[in-house]
Amino acid sequence: MLRIVYANLGYSRDINGSIGHHVRRAHHHVFTTKRVQLRSLGFVRERLRELKPDLSCFVEIDRGSLTNGFFDQLPALAEPHHTTVRIDNKYSADRRFRRLSVSRGKSNAFLSARPLRYDARYLSFGKKRLVYDIAIAGIRVLVAHLSLRYRIRSLQIAELARWVAEREEPTVVVGDFNLFRGPGELEPLISGARLIHANAHSGPTFRLGPYRATLDSCLVSRDLADRVRVAILDQPFSDHQMIQLDIDGMQDELPAPLPTPILVEDAADPSEGTVAA
Repeated sequence: MLRIVYANLGYSRDINGSIGHHVRRAHHHVFTTKRVQLRSLGFVRERLRELKPDLSCFVEIDRGSLTNGFFDQLPALAEPHHTTVRIDNKYSADRRFRRLSVSRGKSNAFLSARPLRYDARYLSFGKKRLVYDIAIAGIRVLVAHLSLRYRIRSLQIAELARWVAEREEPTVVVGDFNLFRGPGELEPLISGARLIHANAHSGPTFRLGPYRATLDSCLVSRDLADRVRVAILDQPFSDHQMIQLDIDGMQDELPAPLPTPILVEDAADPSEGTVAA
């Protein structure tokens, strides 16, 4: 079995989406202390230890920004058994942010306990454009975080569908798609890219007071449909839930873990290059 988990961490601000949290912890959007971040990240770390995923994918993780005291969150989740640790700017491969920019450090990331191949690709439209294109145990996994704006999001979904169609192979597409107009927005991926919406009936993944919605989605190719199981797991520190995806029948295809970890995050953040005057 191959196990993948995905989560929008909400930058570990410890806001669970309730009205009470949004009111009492509104200051966390301006500045979140390291203690609060470590409390939230500790929950994720314990959940990962419990689930033992082969691949863990995250959006809204902070590599160090003005609003979090320039604290790099990924090392708090990485452990010795992770063979690949990757974090990237979610906006652009080469965009350089000033040190005091609120966009600096805002990233996506993944941890792998198995050898894999990957590419950090960027969509042609929108601000949030990073898509991880990962190959692990014969499965292609695309991880995305799409725009809040419907017009831009539609263009991004259409481009994702073209990327999926590049190769005929077992495929998973997962991420925060911000589907505020409902699952019909996924039609280009479902009709044109031979995918099914695996968590369509698994319950909401986002909460804002009484409002509930499935903004985070997991799509799988039809050749995986009979082999996948999806679970929605509570994240009490975030307004998004975690998605657990198990793909049966993969045990024989999984190579053994490497004996030592490979850190592949960039040595320097692209945002480091320009400092505010």
